[in-house]
Amino acid sequence: MAKEISDNDFLMEVENFKGIAFVDFWAPWCGPCKMMAPVFDKMSQKYNSIKFVKVNTTENMKKASEYGVSSIPCIIIFKDGKEADRIVGFQDENSFEQIVKKYSSA
Repeated sequence: MAKEISDNDFLMEVENFKGIAFVDFWAPWCGPCKMMAPVFDKMSQKYNSIKFVKVNTTENMKKASEYGVSSIPCIIIFKDGKEADRIVGFQDENSFEQIVKKYSSA
């Protein structure tokens, strides 16, 4: 299951992390975010070589603002602490897994 992190954890969990990290910026009131959550969690269990974390933007606005997250769900993919890519909007399991696979072999 993907770990919930806060703005305070972001530096240690993502920006200082060596490797691939998928960060799901979401909110509890967001319908597409609720649909994306089980897909994101499933991939976090399937691909152990990738870090999967979630940031609730209602409670943690600083990093969402810093990274220009204006629509959610927004998944930002980090490589060695730097943004490599981003996905905005709901992704079905097959589509999302294709993206994850691309980074799991990177």
